[in-house]
Parts: sequence; structure tokens; C-alpha cells
Amino acid sequence: DWSSDVCSSDLERHHPRCAVSRLVLVRILTLISKFPWPLTDGAVIRDFNLLREAAKRHEVSVLCFLFKPSDREQFDALRPFCKKIVGLDLVRPKWRALANAAQSLVTTDPFIIREYWRPEMARALEKFVDEERIDVIHSHFLHMSQYVGHKRGAAFVHDAHNLEHVLWERMGRTTANPLKKAFIQTQYGKLVRRQQEVACASEKCVVLSDEDRAEYRRICPEADVTTVPNGADVEYWTPRDGVTESASILYFGNLSWPPQADAAIYFHDKILPIIRKQVPDVKFYIVGQNPPESVNALVSDRVIVTGFVPDMREYVARATVVVMPLRAGAGTKHRVFQALCMKKPVVCTAVAAEGIALTHGETALLADDPERFASATVSLLQDAALRQRLGERGRQLVLDRYDWRTIYERLEQAFQEAVRKRK
Repeated sequence: DWSSDVCSSDLERHHPRCAVSRLVLVRILTLISKFPWPLTDGAVIRDFNLLREAAKRHEVSVLCFLFKPSDREQFDALRPFCKKIVGLDLVRPKWRALANAAQSLVTTDPFIIREYWRPEMARALEKFVDEERIDVIHSHFLHMSQYVGHKRGAAFVHDAHNLEHVLWERMGRTTANPLKKAFIQTQYGKLVRRQQEVACASEKCVVLSDEDRAEYRRICPEADVTTVPNGADVEYWTPRDGVTESASILYFGNLSWPPQADAAIYFHDKILPIIRKQVPDVKFYIVGQNPPESVNALVSDRVIVTGFVPDMREYVARATVVVMPLRAGAGTKHRVFQALCMKKPVVCTAVAAEGIALTHGETALLADDPERFASATVSLLQDAALRQRLGERGRQLVLDRYDWRTIYERLEQAFQEAVRKRK
């Protein structure tokens, strides 16, 4: 464990962005469902970056579930930022998921709530708050914020990431499986009610966009909601010159997440054939961890599915155009920020662009139906000047508005307000 004066000069030299204040202002507990390392998906990217920024000023600890025992081997990555790290093993056999799905049909609990409810987590949270004298619990996602009733004397900040009812409603629209569609429809009202309950029991709620804030206030007018968008590590995602592969399109993400796998298949089936009529030699790269069989099946001479790659920047740097053809999902998308940061021209659907201050024709191209999306992609493949203009302005947008260091100031204010309300 590391104490509040963890950042000695030696540690600051090895971790220059971890300048923990010697004066502890607030004791913060980050409550999460997955240990936030390595940075392989959008949720852990947000979790880690906000935790790292908070650790520059406050004493931060972590309480989380562990999907596999070997996750403990990753603890050292966060020790420079954390006073204490506690992980509880989360066993999720397939039979349990089926049982939880069945029970969610006959109870008021949404499926995702049942999936992450463990009495031992409730006990661990109460013990942590009491022993470490926690001031603020920063809880990520609704399924972890169900533990708000065990906050003891701490202020509770519910970081929604997604508005779950919006996410599930969109997944219901895009799934072709009638059984899945019917099940998803049973969850909508339950998710709305649980989000209302959590909001009322929390000192503050945090969402990723002003659109999400308006929607949360619509379903729960009494909720105290603050917008803290996603961002990018602008020092990590830097442009690289002279490595672009001509006529190459990149889609990247965490392909184990159904909305992201759906986007890859949708682009391949509905948009890529239109593009090939004008750019026959175009290559399409699908890059990201754990692609399902439905994505692996897309492989051909000019469609490459890589699976996990150790450094995504190599693929972003090589791409002529980055596409984000998402049809489902919620919140703001880290991959958009990352591509913009590397000065890559991006084509986005409205879902992918949600909550990001993109301007069509200035910082990105926006299109929803397959024909317009294909046309926008072709225009970028064929127009180097347009690619350069969008790339330059896109990176500047991130520098101005979406640097994690700037974004954290909003969360800092939410923490301070939550502590005042609790007192």
C-alpha cells in the first residue's frame, strides 16, 4: 500500500504525471467492476485516467471485482497512484447468467444488476469506508452504483458512463434475434427505475454528455447531474508522419462489446460494397480484442481482422481514414478522440459522435445512412487536402476541450460539491 505522500522525488521521476499532493484534501474510493489495467476498453480508459488525475491532489484507493485471479498481477501498474487496492473475485459461470436473466423477468431487478450483486462486495465497501475514513466513493456504472445503500458516511458520486435504458433500447433496435429483442424490451422500465433510485440516493451523478444530462433529468428531475466527458491522453496519441497506407480504412474498438462488433459487420455488409464501386482496391482493417466469430468470418484478401494488438497507434497511424459506424451504444467514444488526436480524418454516425463537439466538414464528417457514409469515406480517400484539414482541426479540438487534465476539473468540482452535500 502507498500512503498519501507516495510521490517522492524518485517516484515522480518514474511517474512524472503522478504528483500526489502531500496535503490530502479528500479520501476517494474508486468503486469499479473491473480492474482498470491494461487499457483495453473504453470503460477502463476513463476509470484509469480520472483516477490518475485525482491522485495528483487526493488520497485514492480502489475496490473492484476481478474477472480472473491473474488480474492481481496488474496491481503494480496502479500502486503509484493508490493508497490501497482491494479486489474481489467475480465468478460468472454461464448457468448463473441464464439464471439471472430468468429471475430478472419475474423481479424488479434488471439483469445487469443481478449479474454484479454480491453480498461480499457490500460488506467490503462498508468495511473500506469505515477503516479508511473515505470521504467520497466514485462509483462507475449502474451495476456498481447499486451498492449506494452501503456508502456509510461517505458521499457517493455515481458515474453512469452509459444511460443504461438508452443503451439497451438501441441494442434492441439493432439486434436481429427476436428472443434477444423481446428480452431487451423487458429491461427498459426496470433500468429506468433503478437509475432513478441510484440518482436519489447519490450526492452527485456524472454523465458523459449534455444530451445524457438532459435525459437523466427527464427520467429523474431531482437528480443532481454534472457532465464530465471522456477525453484523450494527448501526449500518448500523437501524430506520426509518413506511415499512411494508401486506400486503407480502419475501424477499431473492443470487439467483445456487441455494439462495436455490430458496427464492424454493418460497415462491411452495407457500406464497404458501395465504397468499392469507386475505390476497388480499398483495404478494411478491423482491429481490437476478442472479435466474435461473426467478425472473424469477414476476413478476405482486403478485409483484415487482427484481434488484440499491443499498440493501437501503429494501426491508427497507417490508416487513410478512420470510420466509426456505430448504431448502438451510449456515452462518448474514446476511439473518436484517439483518432482525432493522431490527426486522422474520421467519419462518424450520430451515435459515435454523441456528446462530442464535432462539426461536419470542419472536424469530422458525419453520416448515418449507408450511402452517405460511403460517400463521405470515399471523399476522404480521394482528397488529401480534406484529410489534412480535418486532421489538423480534429486534433486542435481535442487539445482545446478533451485533454484529461482539463476534463478532470469538472469531476473535482463534483467531488467537492458531493462532500459539502454529505456534510
